[in-house]
Amino acid sequence: MAPARIAQLLPVGDIAFRTNLFSALCVAACAAPLLWLTRAMTGSRASWGGAFAVGVALLGFGARTQAVRAEVYGLVALLLLLALASVVCWTGRRSSAALGGLVGVAAGVHPLLVAAAIPALLLARALRSKVGALDVSLAGGFGLLGFAVYGWLPVRAVADPSRAWGVPDSPARFLDVLLARTFARNFGGGSGSWIENAAVIGARHAFSGLILVLVLSGLAWLLLRDQKVDELHAARRALAAAAPVWVLGNALTILPQNKVFATNPDLLGYLFIGTLALAPLGGLGVTLLRQQAGGTSLERGAPWLLGAAVLAVGFQAVDGLAASRTHNALARGFSSSQGYALPPRSVLVTSGNNTAFLWTYLQAVERRRPEMVALHRVLLGHEHERLRLEEPCRELGVLWEPSLRATPAVALSRVLSPVFIEVREQEEGALGTRLHPHGLVWELGESRSESGSLARVRSQSLSELEGPAAFGDEEAALVAGMFRATNGAP
Repeated sequence: MAPARIAQLLPVGDIAFRTNLFSALCVAACAAPLLWLTRAMTGSRASWGGAFAVGVALLGFGARTQAVRAEVYGLVALLLLLALASVVCWTGRRSSAALGGLVGVAAGVHPLLVAAAIPALLLARALRSKVGALDVSLAGGFGLLGFAVYGWLPVRAVADPSRAWGVPDSPARFLDVLLARTFARNFGGGSGSWIENAAVIGARHAFSGLILVLVLSGLAWLLLRDQKVDELHAARRALAAAAPVWVLGNALTILPQNKVFATNPDLLGYLFIGTLALAPLGGLGVTLLRQQAGGTSLERGAPWLLGAAVLAVGFQAVDGLAASRTHNALARGFSSSQGYALPPRSVLVTSGNNTAFLWTYLQAVERRRPEMVALHRVLLGHEHERLRLEEPCRELGVLWEPSLRATPAVALSRVLSPVFIEVREQEEGALGTRLHPHGLVWELGESRSESGSLARVRSQSLSELEGPAAFGDEEAALVAGMFRATNGAP
């Protein structure tokens, strides 16, 4: 968040767009370690292999998705790729120190993805040059120094618990935050089987460029089987051994999760990082195939291809369809429509991440409907949410208990304030006559007819989610589908 906060100081667009610019910068910067690694594979400063490695990694579906998101995957990809380049291209103490420092800082961004990459990084480091006690000390010391950024969390939690995600002010809670245990439960339900999840991952990897890179990597291995052992071969051997461990570790981070569904952009963030280690090997395959064909005259065009790849990533962030800021207005308008005609001091129970995070933003940043009590079911497991809602719940006469998340209609049935609920499809039938339509939400109480203005708000809002302004927005389609299922909108 520290570098993202610096990006948010730019006087352009809204804060999401400014953070997206930082994501695009991180993804584009991945070109440098990719070229560094490809040079170590090919022995050439500029080659078509390098251009291929950059292009397949940064123009793949996963990279283009992460380059326009206010998310962590672009930054952690850059840090891990730099760590991989440092252990493949360098040797000795410099390699060990760089490995520790970069891994430590990256763990401050996304500990799980970093933990999955560590076995591959250590394997490459061990194969590249001798490892002694001083190397271990340097890697460990610089690693702790980089990871020290996490020490800010418990300090911040003690200073202002209501603003700290997870309140990591004890060893157990610190571990919860580190492993994102509570956040992982936001999606609800169990994960699919490993076979089902693997099928989704395989289908998505088809868009990431991994399959093409695997073919080219295999060709490179066939052409290099009898190569003599030298400095160039040592770097190739280190990356070739580390790459499958890297990909396997990356897959194991996502396979057991309940987030493995094709429309989840976080899945593409994981898989983008899983592809990176293989891209330079694919570049090596391109180079060797060209050498076998006897052609080298076009090597001078490689830098132009590299420049085009980096510019394409920047274009995606600044003017690409996926980066359109009209979707921000669409989301803001939809959530505002949920609050249409809600009386003062109402209770609104949101269901999923989409509307929960939108209302968090509207109330905390734009100060809309500050008197309304928003109970976000997906956040009720978080300690900071309990602290935020402790006083409002006390005033409502509601006890903080698991039933608030599981069956809010029952838990809030005796509340005197007006209660409105964003209903989940699986609970619609069980709620019976206690709920009746109220625009984009359901009102808890005595049954009464819905006004025409509320029906029009629902119809117009859902039409916007499915209209031209929402073209290509998968989140809008998910929300529209859910509300049409639960509200019975025509």
